[in-house]
Amino acid sequence: MSAQYENFHASAPMRALFTRELCALAPILAGTFGNFGLLLSAYADARNDLPAHKIGAITNLCSICDAGLRGDVRCVDTQLPFSSDSFNVVIAQHAFEHNAVLDQSVVELARVLAPEGLALVFGFNPLGTWRPWLELRRRREGVCLSLRSAHAWRQLLLREQVDTLQVSFPGVWLPRGASMNLERDQAPGVGARFGSSWLLLARKRRSTLTPLRSRPRNRELQLRPSLAPGTQRMRT
Repeated sequence: MSAQYENFHASAPMRALFTRELCALAPILAGTFGNFGLLLSAYADARNDLPAHKIGAITNLCSICDAGLRGDVRCVDTQLPFSSDSFNVVIAQHAFEHNAVLDQSVVELARVLAPEGLALVFGFNPLGTWRPWLELRRRREGVCLSLRSAHAWRQLLLREQVDTLQVSFPGVWLPRGASMNLERDQAPGVGARFGSSWLLLARKRRSTLTPLRSRPRNRELQLRPSLAPGTQRMRT
């Protein structure tokens, strides 16, 4: 299945769209700092298409459908081999659209994202103008394709305490060789919502739990007796 999945993403319109989407991250990544980032993509060369960024090191993983993820490490998308809170930025570019059960993958994505870290997720628009063309290619290549809206992703991320800040539509209107000019070929106004893809920007909440002081044991009170606060005030 991995060969068919790679062929599915190999066409010129698809690769042009992927590069164009990553170009749309330039203003976001330019103002984002951190030591580690994670790029989950649908094609192996995505790292080379990332715009200039201020992330120290980017771990690159490419989705190969039922064979899981490959790249800097090999794993499955429901069991990422990284410690919790590892990455300041996680970019997921069409990496989960072969996955019929998305919930556990979102749990893993949120787990490895550091508190206050950014999640940047791209997905094909299930109501967009590209859907007939995508369905034709899916049947031709024999791959699984499960399209979800940005709203569906918003709900799944919210359950993991990752709050959506913005949804934008950086894709193009028709599946053809796209230019890297982000304004060209993009539907104006409300029509952009029916283009090829969406981009969701979200941030993981910082934990607000405050550790409670343990209550003193009876033995500690016997060894270090003290007057009650009210009694102390009366003495003063």
